[in-house]
Amino acid sequence: MNASSFSFRPAAVVPLAAAALALAAALAAAPASAQETGPVTLEIDCARPALPSQQDITRLTGVANFSQAYAVRARLMGDAKRACQSADKVRLVLDVEADTRQVARR
Repeated sequence: MNASSFSFRPAAVVPLAAAALALAAALAAAPASAQETGPVTLEIDCARPALPSQQDITRLTGVANFSQAYAVRARLMGDAKRACQSADKVRLVLDVEADTRQVARR
C-alpha cells in the first residue's frame, strides 16, 4: 500500500469537525446549568478533628489528582487547626461565584 492509494476527502472532515465542536460546546455548557446548588462545604469538628476523605477534598476543590488532593488536604487541615483555636467548628466553603479579590483582601 502506498500513500497514493488513500483518498482524502476534506468535505467529509468538515461536518465531522463541526459536529465534534458542537458536542464539546454542549458538554461544556451542561455542568454549568445542572450545578446551581450553591457553595460546596466541608465541616471540621474542633473537638474531634478528623481528616476528610480524598473524595471530599476532590468535591470541595475540584482537584482530582491524588497527590495534589493529599497536599491540599494537609494545607486545609493546617488552616482548620489554626481556626479551631477560637472556634468549636470550622466550615471550609468553596463558593465559585465569590470575587477572589474580595475574599483575599485583608
